[in-house]
Amino acid sequence: MGDAEERCPLNPSLRKFECSHCQGTAPGTADNPHFSLKEGEFDGFPVVEVLKDGGSIGSWDEHFRFGQRKAEMLVTCTDILRNFWLSTYEERLAFASQIVENQKSRLRIKVSVEMRPDFELSTGQTINRPWLRLQALPPDTDHIGLGALKCRAICAVQEQLQWWLLKHRVLRLADRLLESPRNPHEDRKGGAFNG
Repeated sequence: MGDAEERCPLNPSLRKFECSHCQGTAPGTADNPHFSLKEGEFDGFPVVEVLKDGGSIGSWDEHFRFGQRKAEMLVTCTDILRNFWLSTYEERLAFASQIVENQKSRLRIKVSVEMRPDFELSTGQTINRPWLRLQALPPDTDHIGLGALKCRAICAVQEQLQWWLLKHRVLRLADRLLESPRNPHEDRKGGAFNG
């Protein structure tokens, strides 16, 4: 085989075995998708949707979107999501349940593995896959389930998700300050400060 045949046609300075384009692992390809966030609203509340290559995460879930509390849950559990995503099938089956705490958000989450039907063979046999279940503990009741691809997506957009949460915390605080009937230049008894 000549040298010209071993070079990438798009990146001729690279040999095919060195080129992510030729290997199919360039960003935005099936093996290396690009994940992003899209902000929106649902019933007047801010939500964020995670996109894969600008579209839905998968054919089974048209919109992978959630609000602030679930976003806090996901960000709190990012290390576990990363471990789950990078694990083999057997390692996912053996994932130990655990409790994760975020004292700043006053959030406690039980993380466990559950089996979910993934697809059905032509014989009618259902193939189950391990999924992570994040269950907020009381007083919260939120829960969310994620397969390996969604875990990978959250890990990819973790920083963007943290900025989105910060932005909405600031907006909530600003709303509360604007709605406050109290004049900040008055003392607790209603009189003006003399200082």
